[in-house]
Amino acid sequence: MIKFPLILLAVLAISCNNPITSSDSNSEDKQAENKVEQPKNLKLHELPSDLKEISGISFLTDNVVLAIQDEEGILYQYDLAEQKIIKEFEFGKSGDYEDLVRVDKDVYIVSSNGSIIQIKGFQSAKPLVKSFNTALTKDNDIEGLGYEPKKNRLLLAAKARGLDEDENTKEIYAFNLSTMTLDTTPAYTIKLNEIEDYFKGDALVESSKKFLKALGNQNINKVFRSSAITVDPKTNNIFVLSSINNLIAVLTPDGKMSQIVQFEGKEHKQPEGLAFSENGKLYVSNEAGKKGKSNIIELEYAN
Repeated sequence: MIKFPLILLAVLAISCNNPITSSDSNSEDKQAENKVEQPKNLKLHELPSDLKEISGISFLTDNVVLAIQDEEGILYQYDLAEQKIIKEFEFGKSGDYEDLVRVDKDVYIVSSNGSIIQIKGFQSAKPLVKSFNTALTKDNDIEGLGYEPKKNRLLLAAKARGLDEDENTKEIYAFNLSTMTLDTTPAYTIKLNEIEDYFKGDALVESSKKFLKALGNQNINKVFRSSAITVDPKTNNIFVLSSINNLIAVLTPDGKMSQIVQFEGKEHKQPEGLAFSENGKLYVSNEAGKKGKSNIIELEYAN
């Protein structure tokens, strides 16, 4: 009768020193949850030579895409169904235009130095073009521009370092459309080590190997470089594209990493644009590169 309690106490003591919910167990659970999604290419739309260096896309309708080229101050309207440019509008001189987004009757375009161009009433007979400077510069290399409707603000994704010059993060800044000013405190922050975690112990072994090999001894800042950003109209999740390694990091509206989408294939030569159509389908645009044609591809992924 005396031995049983003593044995029980010993078992309890061992359990306290070796809890079942250890950090190793949590780490394994986290890796099991962090699966990299590989989407399918549903439709590929090859583009004309005028859009060879397409650098950003946004949708006007399910079939009509608004697009810009990297070095020309021209807003294009391209009909995916008719496979042709249906309208052009010259909004500025040659420059380094990286991305665009439509907000109702206006279009916003961002340059790599962080300046924003507004084309007010872009469908009207005489659109009004305005320019807004921000605290961001060429050193931040802004390549992504999206619209967050619930907060009535633009999202600007830095390809290089943010204003705080932290090498371990990628910053996303907000431009308030009510005040037409930039908040220098990041709206969202991508922790690069969280991206790396998705490729450790991932079921997609070859995908993991390629990414971790690319990482090598480099800071992950060198292998995830934001080139486009968009917001899912259904979930309000934020999608951030990296043209290097063909990755999309998905953030929840409260800024938590929820998914990594990695696509591959020769069609994805240089992914620079990302947008949802009016009916909620996800598209990525690719520059032509040295050979071939540029394109816009519809992706199917698990969300």
